[in-house]
Amino acid sequence: MSNLLKFEVANHEQYRFIGKSVYARAFLQCGDAWFHDFLQDNAAWVFTKLDEMNEYASDITVKANLMTWDKHCDKTGLLGFTTGKFMRAACPVPEGFDYFDIPAGYMAKGLFDHWEDGSHETKVREAIDKQGEYSECSWRFTGELDYGDGNYGFFISCDKKL
Repeated sequence: MSNLLKFEVANHEQYRFIGKSVYARAFLQCGDAWFHDFLQDNAAWVFTKLDEMNEYASDITVKANLMTWDKHCDKTGLLGFTTGKFMRAACPVPEGFDYFDIPAGYMAKGLFDHWEDGSHETKVREAIDKQGEYSECSWRFTGELDYGDGNYGFFISCDKKL
């Protein structure tokens, strides 16, 4: 079982998340998320290009996977999965890349000692509930952070409770 090494809810600046997206039907079994693995295994060119744009780098410098509901509706039911990086809000978007503008707000982040399918999101949600000052807003965005050293992160959009 993966261990939650660190948890925080932080106020974040406005970002532009840039990368490459795939979409799959939400709430359906998706064959061990083959699309996730395929995108991850074939995304080196995405990070090469974004690393060249270091003058637009944000405070989150690691590779990330952003999950969004941008194309979800009753007809399509699509969940978006974009592999890329958090960049500064004014960052130009390279040709052929996808992007999402993320307004300033709060983000809960958990750091884990290894990847374990399905447990990271649950543990971050539980930590948000336990601290009591924020409520999760996963319908905005959630995602994974790859620190490249065997540690993984999971993040969820949050609002401060009134």
